[in-house]
Amino acid sequence: MGSSTKKKKEKAQDFQKAKLKVGKKRPTNTNATSTSFSAKSIVFQQQSVSSGPRDANSLFNHNLSLLTSKTETQRRDALQYLTTACLACIAGGDGLPQPASVVVAKAQPLILDGNAGVRSQLLKLLKVLPANEVGGLEQVLLYTRAGMTHLATDIRLFALEVLDWLLASQGVSVMFVPGAWVKTLRTFQNLLGWHNTGGGGGATQNPSATGDTGDKWTHTTASKTTSSGLSAGGTKLLVHQLNTLAHFLTVGLTSPARDPSASVRRTVELFPLWHTDAHLLPKTSNPYGYLNLFGAPRDAEGEVYEGAEDRVEVFRELGLLASFTEGVKEAKKEGGEVGRAGSGVLKALRLAGA
Repeated sequence: MGSSTKKKKEKAQDFQKAKLKVGKKRPTNTNATSTSFSAKSIVFQQQSVSSGPRDANSLFNHNLSLLTSKTETQRRDALQYLTTACLACIAGGDGLPQPASVVVAKAQPLILDGNAGVRSQLLKLLKVLPANEVGGLEQVLLYTRAGMTHLATDIRLFALEVLDWLLASQGVSVMFVPGAWVKTLRTFQNLLGWHNTGGGGGATQNPSATGDTGDKWTHTTASKTTSSGLSAGGTKLLVHQLNTLAHFLTVGLTSPARDPSASVRRTVELFPLWHTDAHLLPKTSNPYGYLNLFGAPRDAEGEVYEGAEDRVEVFRELGLLASFTEGVKEAKKEGGEVGRAGSGVLKALRLAGA
């Protein structure tokens, strides 16, 4: 009898809920897993486990590969090392471990980087690179235009600084990139809101000699210039956009200076012949491309306009001259920094006959 009663009590305890006092912890289960242990790790100061010293070229390439790192600190430190290394190589008269074009190709996606420190260090790196070794500018301009239309205001400002660097270091060479002239102008037009209400301005228009497309410009549409710029990023962004636009227009619409003694030297070199070089084979690629005899329909935005006269012509044909002239007049009415920046744009537009 005693043993059976004991067994019944033990079975009953399995279905009884333990009554705990306030502040008393629940007893640990017999099958609980202990998590009090700590994992040990091995930390290397360098990613490479080799003990030997690394030469300058391998360090340069290593930091170049870190530009695609997911860590902001690594990207910034890598840019800082590359800047210092490039300065040391240029000061010592040695060539860069990698061509400047390779460095730009690796670094150009950082134009859209979300970290301000990375972008600031990127601009320092771009400015120390030899201007004549940067290489093709098509991808740099692509990232720059993407940055100009970015949602973040600080990235928009930085993209304008990159475009200023391109215009200052490369000059008219920027205009020899396919689509650089018209696509960049279209980007500025969309940012500033300088659009005609008539919906014109296409490549199929036949504007008059004065550049008037016949579209009507209302004060309501033109007044959006400053209001949209101020609300999007403040006066600082709008002023920077206008200043960069003035610089871009000045570079694109200015014809190269002519040497007054060039004709005399040519006559002396060709004597007794007369203008023989004018009858030789053309030195430019596709000299009769403007006729478009056997090509696809003209892509005005993607073409390369080598001469200032060609850029002025397409600037007027697309109705951009009329849009920019009316838009900048409204911007000048704001006065202050915006008005002064607008005066710079208007001065550049006079090169196209505004």
